[in-house]
Amino acid sequence: MEIAQAVATAWNASDHSGRRDVALSVVAALSLAEHRDLNEPDLTKQLRSQSPEEFTGTLRQIYTALVNARPDLTHLVYPLMEWLFNEPDAALQRAAKHTADAALRASQLDLTGTDRRYDTDLLGVVLALLKSENATGANAQIYTPAPIADAMSSMLMAGINPPREGQRVIDPAVGTGGLFRAAAQVMRSNGHDPATVSWYGADIDDLAIAACAVNSLLWGLGPRILLCVTNTLTEPDWATRAEAQREEIVKLAEHIRRDKLMAAAIRAAQQLTEIVTTEEDDESDDSSAS
Repeated sequence: MEIAQAVATAWNASDHSGRRDVALSVVAALSLAEHRDLNEPDLTKQLRSQSPEEFTGTLRQIYTALVNARPDLTHLVYPLMEWLFNEPDAALQRAAKHTADAALRASQLDLTGTDRRYDTDLLGVVLALLKSENATGANAQIYTPAPIADAMSSMLMAGINPPREGQRVIDPAVGTGGLFRAAAQVMRSNGHDPATVSWYGADIDDLAIAACAVNSLLWGLGPRILLCVTNTLTEPDWATRAEAQREEIVKLAEHIRRDKLMAAAIRAAQQLTEIVTTEEDDESDDSSAS
């Protein structure tokens, strides 16, 4: 795929080629970017015109919006956004922007910003290309091409009903979610909404799981997504731990949200008190003057 190759070439030419998380983070964030100001140039031009520092700020905004909208995915996507909140140096920011420009020149937004995103796993291809050539064993990235994933899903579901509301689709070696994407497409072709079922997946690669979490948003898999970084051969009951992690993260996010609301209410009350006090002082001054 031209976009993935452009990203890999640009990133591997930098002095940070070992930081696959940064390059994948950039592509994932661009996939989630939205055009908010219709009076400005198109989004590709807006992003390409930004300085490395401005672009880093945009990435922070995108991931902050993701966490606020889907707190249950926070711990899953953290490997993609960690570098952004650890004061990245100027060189790393320049490398990230250079990689983003390569993706944008290759027309990434024409893919991930349209319904064409349902037909491919861009993040899966990018992650596979970013893997070092000598990666083996547990570190090897095996990407299932979209046509093969589509064919497998079609054959597996041939003669049976696609998953229905409340049912589960489970992949114990999910990678970036290629088979989830294909299964969702089969469901759509049969008139079913992928967001009505539960998607359970596990993988030993935390970046693959992070990409799968982002893909679940791009592919409209809905809120019933449960992912876990683990080796399912040694942890067969991984879903139980994953459910507990998700519940803990959601509760923590709710506490934080409640604390923010409380802090905002206190600030509003303080401002109101200051206004009332000022008005009373003014009235007192007027009365004294008369």
